[in-house]
Amino acid sequence: MEAEVKQKKLTKRQQQALETEARIYKAATEVINEKGLNNTSIEDITTRAGVAQGSFYTYFKSKEDVVLYTFQNADNVYERAFEKIPAKGFVERIVTFAKISSQEYEKNGKGIIKAFTSLYFMREDFDFYPEGRILICCMKKIVQGGIDEGVLSEDQPVMFYVNRLLTAMVGTETMWCFDKTGAALSDMMSKEVELVARGLSL
Repeated sequence: MEAEVKQKKLTKRQQQALETEARIYKAATEVINEKGLNNTSIEDITTRAGVAQGSFYTYFKSKEDVVLYTFQNADNVYERAFEKIPAKGFVERIVTFAKISSQEYEKNGKGIIKAFTSLYFMREDFDFYPEGRILICCMKKIVQGGIDEGVLSEDQPVMFYVNRLLTAMVGTETMWCFDKTGAALSDMMSKEVELVARGLSL
């Protein structure tokens, strides 16, 4: 209801701006998925969106910013995934979390995920995984649950486990970008995360 009230307060110009931003973003993700980030031009994006090139820069600084926008909004996916995991069982919880979130993340398209992976090496100034990020907070809660259950050793700090699980997730995501078999990201992710989670368990 609150969202509906806020929506009603938008002026016509504000609503049009949101629609234009959404149209540019949708066009950008489509073109990047088709052509790859390096082969995509701003003109490609604005032509697909049906807007002037100048309109792109009203909402995004660069095509790389479109990819970062996708990454930053992924926390909404992780938050929803966390709400759906079982109440107990460390391995089951982290595997379910990884599977559900990667199923949604994969919908962005392999081209976008490849582009995002490349930004790891291009944007050294950007902190991709700060401890306050929702993804990390969700994983910390799952790990703490594992420690409380006695499945994980309390001799190690929570972030020790989070970092190893995160390494498995990011690594799997990267390898999926090179996969030629047509495997689903969620299948690869759940298998790898389960392997690491069981290896960390007592």
